[in-house]
This record gives sequence, structure tokens and C-alpha cells, in this order.
Amino acid sequence: MANSPVEAELTHDSLVASISQVLIDARIPNLLWGNYLLTVYGVPTIVDDVAFVLADEHIAMAESAVKEANFVPCTKGLNCPRVNGFQAQPPPKHLHINEEFVIPLHEKSDVLWKFGEFGFSQFENNPDILSASDLRLLSAVPGRGRGRFPQEFSFVRIPSAAVFCEALILLLCRDYDSSYETYWLAILSYILEYVDETDIFNGNDLGEEYRKFYYALKGGDPMVWSYLDELRSDLNSKDQLPKNKSTSVTDLLWTTKGEQSHI
Repeated sequence: MANSPVEAELTHDSLVASISQVLIDARIPNLLWGNYLLTVYGVPTIVDDVAFVLADEHIAMAESAVKEANFVPCTKGLNCPRVNGFQAQPPPKHLHINEEFVIPLHEKSDVLWKFGEFGFSQFENNPDILSASDLRLLSAVPGRGRGRFPQEFSFVRIPSAAVFCEALILLLCRDYDSSYETYWLAILSYILEYVDETDIFNGNDLGEEYRKFYYALKGGDPMVWSYLDELRSDLNSKDQLPKNKSTSVTDLLWTTKGEQSHI
């Protein structure tokens, strides 16, 4: 770990790896998330954070560990403009690399609730978890994202593209008709455009229950939203769709914003 975060290039693989290593040293299993994860998949997107998913019970411990590594806890909490936008629900904790770049710490129950056990032993030899240095990931090429990490950072773990895509569909179902819906749909469109039919993902890798909607979205099928409603109804009937913890507050803000702008 560098003596200070500013000694590492912002949004560089070495910085991401150093944060993941801090969490590993604290015995906290972690998966890379957010826009930086998209760039590893090969999506050319703007990166303004280095996000991780952790078991819920590890959030406070993770915040403390990352703070000890000279990153700065945010004193504004959920009021911080760097995490409290109208795109996706804010993480329970985040720290700052600087005023513009943040380290969101997401709870598993918020974004990956259907994923199995979240521990180091479950991360090994698991097809749902990849090393960020996996050779099946693209290397950096013009017009694409950063691609795979150097082999020296192979300890950084990411969800497989199929797991991430399923999570996006589940989030789309959970946040249906809310201010977050368009955000998840936009991220899903990036998967369709840049990740689908690569060495790491195609639609058949998804669980069968997600494929009808995914292929309808991919093919521009006019029944796509009916299929999403069908999936959402099925998930609700099985009690597999948790309530968004911040929907009520955010939607109130979204409604107010919409009224003010006459949208």
C-alpha cells in the first residue's frame, strides 16, 4: 500500500488493488463493483469511484480498515453529492480518495442479495467469481474499457458477467417505476453492447428465468416490458425481491425535482 492514496494514480488498477488488499488484510471478502467493474469487462465508461460489495456485517469494519489506509471517511454521509445522486441508491458508507473520487462500500443485501455465501472459501474455484486478471477478460484496446488487471493484481475479485447481469435485472425489477430504473437499464444496455457474445458472457449464461427478458431486450421485442413484469411478479410471489431501503426518500426527491423542472 502506498503511504498515501494521492501517491497512486487515481482510478488506476494499482489503486483499486491496494484498496482490495487492505480489505483482504482485514479478513473482509470483497468484490469490485460499479463503473470500475464495467471497465474491467471492457465497457468504455467514465469512472469516478472505486466501489466494492461486502457482506453487510463487514461494512463498519471495512470503513475502519480503509480509513486506516489513509483514505478519508465522508462526514456528509448520505448527503454527500458524490453518492447521493438520482442514479442509484447511495451506499451505507463511503470514503474519499479526494473531493471528486470516492470509495463506496455496498452491502451485499442491497445489490447481490441472491448471491450465495460471501466468504474467502466461496470465492475460490467458483465460476461465479473471477480474478480481475482472468485471461478471458479483454486487455485494454482503443474504444473499450481498461480491461483485465495485470497478473500482479490477480487477488482482486469480480463477479462473473453473468452474475452481474442477473443482479442488474433483479435491481431493475426491485426498483421498477422508481428514479433508479433508468440507471439500471442504462447499465444493462452497456452489457448488451460491449460484453454480450464475448469470451466472458453470452445470454445463455444467465439463469433460465432471466433469459426471456434479456433476449427480448437484446432483440427489441415489443413484449420486453411484459416479460419484465412477469419476472417481477414471479420474484415477488416467491418473496425474492427485497424493498429498496432508500426508495421512499429518493423518490420523494425525484418527484420534487421533476415538478420543479416540469418534466
